[in-house]
Amino acid sequence: MSKKTKPVTFRKDAFLPNTNLYVANPTPPKVLPFHNHEFGELVFILDGSVVHITEDGESTLERGDVFVIEGEQAHGFKKLKGLEVFYILFDLDYFNTLRSEFEGLKGFNIIFGLEPRLRKNYNFKSMLKLNNEELDEIIVLLRLYEKECRYNLPWKVNATENFFKNIVIQLCRYYSISSYAKNDVLFKIEKVINYMKLHFAKDLKLDKLAKTAQMNASTFRRTFKEVTGYSPVAFLQQLRIAEAARILLTGNVKVKHAGKKVGYNNQSYFVKIFKNEIGITPHEYLLSASDSSDKKKKQRNKKG
Repeated sequence: MSKKTKPVTFRKDAFLPNTNLYVANPTPPKVLPFHNHEFGELVFILDGSVVHITEDGESTLERGDVFVIEGEQAHGFKKLKGLEVFYILFDLDYFNTLRSEFEGLKGFNIIFGLEPRLRKNYNFKSMLKLNNEELDEIIVLLRLYEKECRYNLPWKVNATENFFKNIVIQLCRYYSISSYAKNDVLFKIEKVINYMKLHFAKDLKLDKLAKTAQMNASTFRRTFKEVTGYSPVAFLQQLRIAEAARILLTGNVKVKHAGKKVGYNNQSYFVKIFKNEIGITPHEYLLSASDSSDKKKKQRNKKG
């Protein structure tokens, strides 16, 4: 697949109509064109094999392979051989609201964050491969999840979300005992990421983060960037600005107070970093959010 091939975009409204979670279990499965999504996708190869195409290359996936595709990551399938595949589709904004529930769960930040980037280092293959026993266990959960998605049963939303969470937890458990988990560098970096997410508002020194990873400072700095794609400072800035944006949307906090809450005591510096990350100033961000909210209200009033 040429890197110049423009991917088709699978729209959220078509695949996740009025829901945060859904399922796709095509029978028989089809060759998929090179595409990206406006949603996330958790893919399970239940049987057979397929060639998985990405912008960086291609690899053969087989029974037991599991991987995550986030919206902007273009991919496709070709050369299907006895393939049985199961897709869990999830709204990305919704999934981000769940992330705090999984903080500290070993393997979570690797599977649902680092793994898509690291896949390139493993010849584009999935870093999570279930053995037969694990696959049989997960298939039971997948079928129950599918039932909740497809039928209008009592407490459908709650049940669907609970099965989804159970599947996520099981995958992290499987990963924590997999052969890839023997590479404890990933778990050391994940430990640092969890620490940063809990303490991002504090004055986090490089030496402290390196100590958390049980590495010297220079090794940690290099390894962190190799694994995440960002320097520790840039990663910390992203965490802080993401939280600042969330705080501002509550409408109860002034810009200067939002900056202080996430670790920036200098308002001018906070505004500068915010604009670098988001593309607009905090004030412009508030105005944009307010305009969007007003438009939604008008649309609801028209429907009413």
